[in-house]
Amino acid sequence: MAKKIQAWTAYGPRLQRGKPMTKEEIIENIVNATNQSRGSVLAVLAELDVQLENGLKSGRIVQMPNGTHFEPIGKKDGSIQVRTRINPMVIRNVNAGFRGKWINAQNIGKTQEEIFALWNADHPDDPVEA
Repeated sequence: MAKKIQAWTAYGPRLQRGKPMTKEEIIENIVNATNQSRGSVLAVLAELDVQLENGLKSGRIVQMPNGTHFEPIGKKDGSIQVRTRINPMVIRNVNAGFRGKWINAQNIGKTQEEIFALWNADHPDDPVEA
């Protein structure tokens, strides 16, 4: 019997990873958008890291002017992780104008039972376990 994850891996919708934006590309985009020098952009980004680190180290939520915020989260083992909440407007805009590629796009919105039925139709000798 096939595992549920096999059916989801084969037929479930997922994003195709695009080429990552490099740090150089981001810096150049900011330089072009703001008419600032490369050095000043790098300095501001470096200082942003310092300020984030200082705020988070003192246990504070760091709120950015654009609505994004960073929150230190304490773990049971005493380590700290940082939760990032992206500006909701950015998320809405990404959803509204998304141009990336989907793998198995035809299966977006299908239920688990429908995904399993696709697997079972193509693999009658190895159906998904119920």
